[in-house]
Amino acid sequence: MTQRPYHRPAWTTKPAVVIASGPSLADDQLQAVEQAHREHRVHVVAVNNTAERAPWADVVYMGDFTCLRHYHPRLAKLCGGEWVTQCRAGAERWKLTHVKPCSNKGMTLERIHMNGNSGAQAICVAAMFGARRILLIGFDMKLGADGRAHWFGQHPGNLVTRQLFEEWIHKTGAIARDAKSAAVEIVNCTPDSALDCFKRSTIEAELA
Repeated sequence: MTQRPYHRPAWTTKPAVVIASGPSLADDQLQAVEQAHREHRVHVVAVNNTAERAPWADVVYMGDFTCLRHYHPRLAKLCGGEWVTQCRAGAERWKLTHVKPCSNKGMTLERIHMNGNSGAQAICVAAMFGARRILLIGFDMKLGADGRAHWFGQHPGNLVTRQLFEEWIHKTGAIARDAKSAAVEIVNCTPDSALDCFKRSTIEAELA
């Protein structure tokens, strides 16, 4: 049997919601997830500084050292969940949970596949932890109507500012393929998302 070093048995018993930072991320979506979380019906992974809007998340995932350096000092005081990263230097500096990365696209249950962006990596983390059903919000994979790349606009300073949507969509297709093989159901609950490789629904319907 393949060893699964990051597996948490409790994560197999309920869905996981992964909250990315797309411009469509709305308060009513977050309120629905928070209510389900309060009722112990879901686990939650917040990606990057979206943890600011979901400080109650079980996991905050940040894959990039510069992102950790910019956001962690402030958000660590606000977000009491487990902090997870594929960045060994960041994990050692701030004493975070480190998950081993690999450069392949797609997904396995033993290592985190990079796939070009933190949202895709966070999906991998939820599956590695044991989630068998994963719901996505904030995964627009395109600019908003007002030109914003994220709900907050753009990351400041020297943080990553390029949006390689076409590449990310292609690599997320590999996650969909591998998730099916691993019997992990992923549902995209992001309104008007450009990501079409997963089943589509609304977060309200999936949490009902």
